[in-house]
Amino acid sequence: MARYVPEAPQATCLSPEALQCASALTGQENGTAGMGSGQAKSETDTANFINFCAGQQLTNGKQVANGSCNGIPMGRIPASKNMISAIITEPGPGDKLLANVTFEVTIQTRNLHAGFQANPAATYYAAPQDLDAEGYVMGHCHVVIEEIDDLRSNAAPDPTDFVFFRGINDAGDGRGLLRAQVPGGLPRGTYRACTMVAARNHQPVVMPVAQRGAQNDCVRFVVGAGEK
Repeated sequence: MARYVPEAPQATCLSPEALQCASALTGQENGTAGMGSGQAKSETDTANFINFCAGQQLTNGKQVANGSCNGIPMGRIPASKNMISAIITEPGPGDKLLANVTFEVTIQTRNLHAGFQANPAATYYAAPQDLDAEGYVMGHCHVVIEEIDDLRSNAAPDPTDFVFFRGINDAGDGRGLLRAQVPGGLPRGTYRACTMVAARNHQPVVMPVAQRGAQNDCVRFVVGAGEK
């Protein structure tokens, strides 16, 4: 197994061209646009938080279950016209599927340049989000299925307890349609299937404005005991 041995760093100083002066402000200074009641003060730093993770457990390309700190920049953010959205087209809301029978989860995406998934064991969160030449996020979509009590359940599922997870590595049909097969299906029960759209290095995609439609979707469905 190849092991990377780092060379002496060539550029460890923050370039003046990369300095974002907004990071020095809490957002609650008198006269600041957008202030509102109930807002929290932003943490501040005069150097882009370049050393925020110093002295802490670093993510360093790994999935650190006990928590870590990741110092990689968020990266390039698309224009509003290129924001991502997704909707699960199969199974549909309330659909009843056959128990223990293979089925597909199909997802129609918008503005995602799919087919880009980096090694999750070695480069997890290890590079910034990036855009293609047309300004679309290069990334992929995960599908996760969790069991829930019933179609109207109000109990938030335990995120560590799921019955199916798949990262869709391919580019889909070229028109935004992605597919994930669930081999052998699922046992009888009620389930929630959700998308998790990510940039190349598995970080949730970052969008340019706060007020927007969601980039992910969930659907609830039922698996029967051998009957529709």
